[in-house]
Amino acid sequence: MKKIALLAVAAAALSFAACNNTPSKDKNADGEVSVGEHVDHTHEHLDNAAHDAYHKAEEDYNKAKAELDAAVSKGDKKAEEAARKTLADAESVWEKAKADMKNAAESAKEGIDNTVDATKDAAKKTGDAIENTADKAGDKIESGAKAVSDAAKDVADKTKEKANNVKEALKN
Repeated sequence: MKKIALLAVAAAALSFAACNNTPSKDKNADGEVSVGEHVDHTHEHLDNAAHDAYHKAEEDYNKAKAELDAAVSKGDKKAEEAARKTLADAESVWEKAKADMKNAAESAKEGIDNTVDATKDAAKKTGDAIENTADKAGDKIESGAKAVSDAAKDVADKTKEKANNVKEALKN
């Protein structure tokens, strides 16, 4: 009895730990969740949900097929008719799940492609803006240097002129 209780407590603790251990979106552990990590996380959840729906539909189809086979082997016409209807419904759900899974994969690929394109465009625009800013800064530095050079030349000329005036005054 103690072994069963201990086993139940261990199973409950394991289940509790598994349920509370949600995976982090931050895959590279840098403390920030990037756009790519959001896309990866969303893709994982969509993929898991699609697989779960697909497998549930497949299980329901196989179960309905087994029920039909059992009804046919028993010769029960009412059960066979109900099982055929259930099988038809399960088959349509399974086919829809397969189609939805294919569409989800195509949509995810298209979304990822669009994200990649948007990222490339943003990177190009950022590069262009940096280049444009550098060009403007270079132009301003150049014009500032020219202004400093002109001012220094002007000061030198005025100093030379005053020195000549002092020299003339000392001669007289």
